[in-house]
Amino acid sequence: MNIKFLFIASIAFLLNYCPVLGQSYRTAGGIRIDNGVHLSLQQFIANGWTAEGILHTAIGSSDLGLTVLAEKHHNVIFRNANFYTGAGFHYYGKNDAAFHEGVIKNVAGISAIAGLELSIGRLNVALDWKPELHLTGADHLLDWNGAAVSVRYIFLKRERKKVKDWKVWDKFEKKDKRRS
Repeated sequence: MNIKFLFIASIAFLLNYCPVLGQSYRTAGGIRIDNGVHLSLQQFIANGWTAEGILHTAIGSSDLGLTVLAEKHHNVIFRNANFYTGAGFHYYGKNDAAFHEGVIKNVAGISAIAGLELSIGRLNVALDWKPELHLTGADHLLDWNGAAVSVRYIFLKRERKKVKDWKVWDKFEKKDKRRS
């Protein structure tokens, strides 16, 4: 049998299971730091998908916002390291003092996200980029937000799924026991 074929088939088999083995948590919550300190909560849904909610509050501001994202996680190198992409919606209630005191300017639109995350024990650290397309209320259409760092505590861990190996290795184990 050709070694290259066996190697490629093994990699394809492992990549097929990556979405299933994706992230190692069910629920994680913490802070997200970009141009302010925000609250972030992620909930595992199914098959490598999570829902993330971000409560935005800029330091020293009365602005308040909410972003809700659906994210697809993919394994990178090992189980607790993931690459993810996703999209969702955002809404910001902005106190716009430049126009009139106390006037609320509502901004709503579509958000995208791409990032890398690493889970170690009960700690989840992520680095991501979240551009936004504002559909209403903004002076500009696109907001190319910079990178953000999220640090979350894992409240509920996921149970590891056992990989089915068709009991191939059990045959070898039985042969070794007979020889002993």
